[in-house]
Amino acid sequence: MNLQPLYDVKERLEYAAVAGTGLVGEDFRLRRALEALTPLAGASPVLAKIAAGLEKLLAAPAEGRSSALLDLLALVDAVAYTQAKTGAEGELEPLPQGGGTCRQIPWSQLQPLLNALTTTGGGRLELIESVWESHPEFFSDFRVLPAVVSGLGDSYGEIAERNAKILRSLGPAALPLLKRDFDPAGKRDMVRRVEVIAALEGAGATPWLREVLSQAKKDVRAAVISALGGDGANTALLLELAGSERGKNREAALGALARQEGESVRAFWTGELAKNSTSADFLESSETLWASDLAAAGLGQRLAKLEEALDAGQEKVSREDQEDLERWLRAARGKSSPAMLELWRWADGRLERFGRLKNHISQPYPLAGQLSECLLRGICETGAAPLAALAEELHGRDPKRAVYLPHAFAAASLTRPASEVYGQFSPYLLTKKPLLDSGAKRSCHEAMLAILLRLRQGLAGPLDRRWALRLLEAAWRDLPGKQTWYPSFPGGAPLGSFEATLTGLMDPADPEHCRALSAYFRRRMVEAADWYTYGRLVLRCGGSPRGALEEALGRSVKTYYLYHIWDFCAEAARTLPPEETAAILGLFARSKCVRREDVPQAQRALPWTAERLRAGEPFPEWNDWWKMR
Repeated sequence: MNLQPLYDVKERLEYAAVAGTGLVGEDFRLRRALEALTPLAGASPVLAKIAAGLEKLLAAPAEGRSSALLDLLALVDAVAYTQAKTGAEGELEPLPQGGGTCRQIPWSQLQPLLNALTTTGGGRLELIESVWESHPEFFSDFRVLPAVVSGLGDSYGEIAERNAKILRSLGPAALPLLKRDFDPAGKRDMVRRVEVIAALEGAGATPWLREVLSQAKKDVRAAVISALGGDGANTALLLELAGSERGKNREAALGALARQEGESVRAFWTGELAKNSTSADFLESSETLWASDLAAAGLGQRLAKLEEALDAGQEKVSREDQEDLERWLRAARGKSSPAMLELWRWADGRLERFGRLKNHISQPYPLAGQLSECLLRGICETGAAPLAALAEELHGRDPKRAVYLPHAFAAASLTRPASEVYGQFSPYLLTKKPLLDSGAKRSCHEAMLAILLRLRQGLAGPLDRRWALRLLEAAWRDLPGKQTWYPSFPGGAPLGSFEATLTGLMDPADPEHCRALSAYFRRRMVEAADWYTYGRLVLRCGGSPRGALEEALGRSVKTYYLYHIWDFCAEAARTLPPEETAAILGLFARSKCVRREDVPQAQRALPWTAERLRAGEPFPEWNDWWKMR
């Protein structure tokens, strides 16, 4: 049966509902639809009922048309929906390879994600990240995966980069789609395709990379050349490209060559660095033995040149030489070949002499500090065993010196139990001011504060819990200068180095630890009149801020957004019994800490929430408070 007349009636009734019933009597299209439907009325009782209802509507007086129209439209909609079906004409064909898999996910769930991937406007990145965290399987669906690949060219760079990370995480399933319709002369989206393909295939990408290299242009060519560095079989080709390419393409070839091994590579880099000192930048990320040897040689030559200048009475270092030295220091960071270890031993005997150097404007040039920092960062970032052993060796030459104390501590944290590390190094963190040799001991004390701040949770694992308790008794607390660190929660005041270290060493699983830190933060809450920052830290220790909170609120002159108070109380509700949280809400209700614009909302939300908690109900969401505006 051809039901097109039924759908025509439905369409005309919907138009009438929008345009108004005043024109129904003059709607000739509606009458024509009735005429087409009449022959079908004899075949079905329900269609006969619709035809009768339509005649009644057309004949109804103006005041009775509205109800007749709505009744008839409801009936027509119901009948039309019963005739709906799914499917498509033709034979089923398998999905193309690499286009994603067929997953039983309703379109209604995928549509918001697809809109975020294919449209423009704000808020899209947050939605993509949220779906990736909760439903990563959505991204391998055949309806979504092509949009992720197309999204490598998104106008918002952060979304494009996020799509690239997602594709790397999805694995090789997307490779055919990434290679399909690849444009060697394309733009940034094609560059990202090359980078993702290289990350997924590694050395296996070589045949495809070599194939597209001949046609690749501009940034895509540079990306292809760089990707060739992932396969040691490409050394000869990369050496050839380093000689023939120019600009960004040559830089890409140098970056790729920095990952290659072999005597031909070493010989090339020896000549390259002799001609272009700036090429030392490419050694920074190289983990090869030859790169470590060449970095040691290059840095050693420059340090020896400075020593010769000092012998000649020349203490000033030009700006160009400073920049060159810093480049070679970056190249040397983390390198651990025998030649590099020997260079550090040689430099150790000259740190004091290097302290006499001046920069290009005759101010002290901190080369000794830069050398020390380079070695320390190398230990912390790479964990290289030869560097760790070197650090303990250099510190062992004079354990009373502060210069290598952080290095030895970091090295020990990498290789030994936390309790053993604490036993060796805790005496350097003084709990009483010394009467003798105060300067040297204070330097060691501050060096320990600095490395604890840097490591906090340790390199190989958590530091010994006793460090935080010892910090509470420290003779000197903050490091020189006005360095500050912000806590992990939004809106908190900046912390000094001592308190930033203390928070990083917090261990919520240790009751003694938490009691001691909670007492300290309660005291600081009152001293600083900062209930928000220190109250949150008390909660992180599992304690209640009441008492100190009331006093801090009375002394504070700062006002806060109501959201910050909700966030504070929400954390209190996760930590404390309901009655305790309700009492804290009462303190806020009686205080003047809410900014003036939010006071009416706070007066409604705070007592209401306290009553909910006392009645055994959960702490409300922010949206519940927001609705009380």
